[in-house]
Amino acid sequence: MQASTHDLPADLPDAARAYVEALPPGRLVGFPLQGLDRTGVPAWKVSLFLDDPTMPGNMPSGYGYGADEGTAIIGALAEIAEAILPTLTLMKTDKRMGSYADLVGRVGTSGIADPLTLCLPAGSPVGRDTPLAWIEARRVSTGEPVLVPADLGATDSFELPANYEPFTPLITNGLGAGPDLDWAIGHGLLELLQRDGNGLVFRALDRGVVLDLSDGLAPDVASLLARLDALGIEVMAKFASDQFGLANLYVVGFDREGSGPRVPIMLSACGEACDPDRNVALRKAILEFCSARVRKTYAHGPIEEARRVAPDGFLDRFLEAAMPSLVSGENRALEAMTAWATMPPEGLKAALSDSVFSRRTTKRFTELPEANLATTRERGRVARQRLEREGFDILAIDGAPGSGVGVAKVIVPGLEVETMSYNRIGERGARKLLEMGSDLVRFGEESKTLRPVRLTPEAIERFGGRVPMLDVAAVAWAVGPLYPLYREPEAHHVAHVLAG
Repeated sequence: MQASTHDLPADLPDAARAYVEALPPGRLVGFPLQGLDRTGVPAWKVSLFLDDPTMPGNMPSGYGYGADEGTAIIGALAEIAEAILPTLTLMKTDKRMGSYADLVGRVGTSGIADPLTLCLPAGSPVGRDTPLAWIEARRVSTGEPVLVPADLGATDSFELPANYEPFTPLITNGLGAGPDLDWAIGHGLLELLQRDGNGLVFRALDRGVVLDLSDGLAPDVASLLARLDALGIEVMAKFASDQFGLANLYVVGFDREGSGPRVPIMLSACGEACDPDRNVALRKAILEFCSARVRKTYAHGPIEEARRVAPDGFLDRFLEAAMPSLVSGENRALEAMTAWATMPPEGLKAALSDSVFSRRTTKRFTELPEANLATTRERGRVARQRLEREGFDILAIDGAPGSGVGVAKVIVPGLEVETMSYNRIGERGARKLLEMGSDLVRFGEESKTLRPVRLTPEAIERFGGRVPMLDVAAVAWAVGPLYPLYREPEAHHVAHVLAG
């Protein structure tokens, strides 16, 4: 049974129809968001009200953006597919209980992911002898089955065994969608690479490396930047990394004096991208930045802003359906975002001036990699080949088998995410911080705030037999009130709290 398409245009692109047909029974409601800002970049919000009553609070929603309305709707529906189809798949998937040490004797070292290579939280008690729930992924290069912890494969608590406590908060990094599994894997891999490359050099740790865009711009990218400049929006494209021969960059910006913003939370908007081609990356990051301005206004601004674009009755139904997830939401994100929502624009801009809006050095845009690749499938394959040449093992879970679309959760031991939000760190992250001279990692004795980076014996040997320590107090201090740059509360939760 296919979900209804209430409030979606009748002339949906074929790709959008494929997602609609793959979704579980329910009612889809979608509407454009671009009216909340003046950039004109198409942005859509789509929500699925599930018919299934067994998952209270599960309200799959997506935000999409692009050069046209159809692309924006496809993006929003793809996010819904990523949010719900893997959950439905993994709820029915058998979990093998046991420790790595127990299972490796049965499946061999190539048939199971070592938890000490999976970017555990610093100081985590998890190791090779820890009982975990395991699910089956596939090695992308060969198709072989590989067991991975459900803690990393799952994105929703419904997917875990009853009373199972994951070793890290469930995250969506590495999710990808597309017309087939190969495309989805490429999408998810590029997102993982994006976060691996920028996680320790932007937001609270922004190095202020601004890209010089005076040369090398594709015509459509130059036109988009010129339009934003004419609207009084100061765009800052910033360099994160070019590791693996990929252009990893991000875009932030602010309204010039006298031009806005109409809603202060727009100032926290950011667009990120990682791609073999610099112009593809920059175009994606600029469009995502514009989308983030309206998304944040809709989700975390005054409720009146959301009511300007949402259909009559939608917000009341949304809050009623999502209330269980609001109640169980992350308090730190809610409290920090509430503080931002009550700041005047000049106050929030000042709070971001030393990090997000910092300018310390420049790098020529033309120094970033370029490549002529037509699709996400091709770009993902190039990224995969470059990682595999470096010895990385790329694993993927098929989140939507037999659905007619591709959804994947990609897991790559050795790539690292969520250090500044959840203290997850491994060998590469520790080495990066040590080489940067950061005070977040150092060698020393374990304490309440100095926690060991969980590493394999081989990795410890590469550090000269010493175990690097993450200073979790220093991480918390560095992030401080900038936590909403890392984690956001559920949509409209801030407005709900402020309304009393």
